[in-house]
Amino acid sequence: MIPAAQLLTQAALLSGLAAPYPFSVGETLRYEAKLGYFSVGTASVVVTRLVRERGAEAFEFVLTGRGGPPGWRVSYDLTSRVGTAQFHSLRFHRRLVQGGKTDEHTYIMVPDSARYREEGIEGDWVAPPEPLDELAFLYYLRSAPLQVGQSYSFDRYFKNGYNPVGVTVTGKESVPTAGGGTRPCLAVLVTSRGTSMQVWFSDDKRRLPVQLELPLPFGSVTLQLVS
Repeated sequence: MIPAAQLLTQAALLSGLAAPYPFSVGETLRYEAKLGYFSVGTASVVVTRLVRERGAEAFEFVLTGRGGPPGWRVSYDLTSRVGTAQFHSLRFHRRLVQGGKTDEHTYIMVPDSARYREEGIEGDWVAPPEPLDELAFLYYLRSAPLQVGQSYSFDRYFKNGYNPVGVTVTGKESVPTAGGGTRPCLAVLVTSRGTSMQVWFSDDKRRLPVQLELPLPFGSVTLQLVS
């Protein structure tokens, strides 16, 4: 039998989050990207402002990344608008420039009708009732009551073909910081369709993403928080 406390935790994780959140407008996180021991670029993640998106108040999250090894330069830009009352994605823009080629998409999510569409393309597609894009999902995990040793399954990525997204809290670890010290963190493994990434969240109320390991075409890149 599953303990009642665990059932309550699962219910909280699977439902929409409620304010207050552990982040606010103006929060800016800057990272150094490393491929092994070598610096290969920088990235930043910012809570830029509150906006109105189709009549609803929403956070605007922006991620920008620049770098890559010689001969494989990449720029990556994500903008996510997420409702503040119900933590659901409402609009998501992704722009990837690699090798002189640009791949750009903007998606509109309508949680009430469980649909999403892509700007410039006719028709729409089925989405889960509480959709999240990849950037919104990172902020969602910052607020979720994750417990060490627990695994969770989410059917919330806005493109259903990538669900379920698995999240396992593998333990607590000390992660090196830019100042030469260490910071206690929760180590979290995220998996979807055979792809995985790791995130180390600070073990405190802010739940900052102190370090991330991301699979990219040229290898596994580590993003380390520097300020």
